[in-house]
Amino acid sequence: MQQNAGVNPAPAPAAPIAVQPPNMPSPAAAKPAGQFEQPPVIPISDLLAASMQSGPGFQVGQQVATNGAMGEYTITASADVFHEDAGTYQVESLDLLKIRLSEVPAIAQLDNMSNSTVFAKEFAVSAARPLTAAGQMVIHPMDTITGLPSGIGEFFGRVDLGAKSLAASSSVSQAAAQTGDVTLTALGYDQVRRDLARKLHVDPYSSDPILTKRLNHVAWVMFSARITVDAAMMAVPASMIITGTEFTDDLVYQTPKADLILLVEKKLTSFGLSKTEIATFTHNNAIPLSLQVAAVRQLDGLGVIPGRRTATVALGNALTEYQARFLVTSLSMLGQWSTQKSPINKIQVTGVLVARDQNGTTIIPAPVDYLSWTPRIAGFATNSQLLAKQNRVLWITGKMTALAQQQLTASGWTVQQGSQL
Repeated sequence: MQQNAGVNPAPAPAAPIAVQPPNMPSPAAAKPAGQFEQPPVIPISDLLAASMQSGPGFQVGQQVATNGAMGEYTITASADVFHEDAGTYQVESLDLLKIRLSEVPAIAQLDNMSNSTVFAKEFAVSAARPLTAAGQMVIHPMDTITGLPSGIGEFFGRVDLGAKSLAASSSVSQAAAQTGDVTLTALGYDQVRRDLARKLHVDPYSSDPILTKRLNHVAWVMFSARITVDAAMMAVPASMIITGTEFTDDLVYQTPKADLILLVEKKLTSFGLSKTEIATFTHNNAIPLSLQVAAVRQLDGLGVIPGRRTATVALGNALTEYQARFLVTSLSMLGQWSTQKSPINKIQVTGVLVARDQNGTTIIPAPVDYLSWTPRIAGFATNSQLLAKQNRVLWITGKMTALAQQQLTASGWTVQQGSQL
C-alpha cells in the first residue's frame, strides 16, 4: 500500500495515528460558523459495518475526520500478516477503503501459500527464472504520484477540472507493441496471475503494491512449477474464507492485459480523443487498467452525447486514484439514471459531472462519504448557473449533516440519497 495506491503511509512507523485533531468538535457538538459548519469527526460505525472494522491482520481507526465531502480513514496493518509492511496507512474515500480491506484476506492467503510445503519445494524451480524482471515486464509497477489530501472536495466549486495534463512517456502504438511482445512471451504467466486474482476475489490490476508484490511472487512460482490455482489454494490450511464478489467484471479476468489496453485505446479513439490524449489517459498511474476498462464501458453506454469527449479527457487528467474513482462512479450513477429514469443526453464537466436527461432534469452524481455545509460546498450549490437550471437533483451515495440537507433544500435542490435509485 502506498500513496498512488490510494493508501498513504502515515508518518509514524507502526503506532496507530490519532485521527481526531485536538479541539475538533464531535458531530453532535459541531456548530455552524455563520452559515457554515466545521466538517465533523464521525465514528467509523456511521459509515462502515462493524464486521468490516477489524479482522485478522488489520484494524480500522474508530474516528473519521471528514473534509466536507470525503472521510479520511486509517488502517493499522499488523505484523502477523503484513510482516515488513506492517504499519498505519491512510485512505481517502469509503469506496477505496472497502477495496483495501477486501484485499487483506487475499494478502494473508498469498502469504500462507508462499510458506506452504508445496511452495517451499517448488520455489527452487521458479528461482531459476528471472522473477523480478519478468514480473516487472508483465505488470509494469506504478510510479509514485503525490496525492491531494482533499482531492475530491476540490471538485466542488470549480469551473472546470483544471488538472494539468500528465505527460506520456511513449506513444500509444509503442506501448501497445511493447505490451504485445511481453504478452506473447509470458502469456501463461499472465493467465495464471489473472486466474489467481479471480480466485482471491481481488483486482489483478490493483494499485496496492503490497498485494501486487505477493500476487506476482505466488503466480510466478505457480507458473514455473505448473501448479494449478486449485492445487495452490488447497496447499495451505483454510485459515480464513475469502468471501465477497469480484471488484471487476469477467472481461478483466478473462482477457490478456495487452488486449485490454487495445480495447481501451479503441474506445478512446471512437470517443474522438487525440493520440496525445489517449496516451495521457492510458499512461495515467491514477487510473488502474481495470478502472480504465470500467470507465470506457460506462462512457460507451451513455452513447454519443455532447460532453462525452470532454468528460473522458477530464478523467484522463485525474491526479489521484481517489479522483479517478469518484468520476468513474459518477459515470456509473449516470448510467443507472439513464436506464431507470430517463436517458442522459448531455454531460458537462464543472469539477464534478453535471448531466441533463431527456426530461430536462439536471443531475449531479456525487459519490461522497459525508457532506457538510462548508464554504466550498455552499459556493457550488448556490452557483448562479446551476440555480438557473430547473429540476435540479443532487444525488449523493453517502450521508450529510442536517445543516447541509436544510441549506440544499432551501436552495431548491432535490436531494437523492443512496447508491440505488
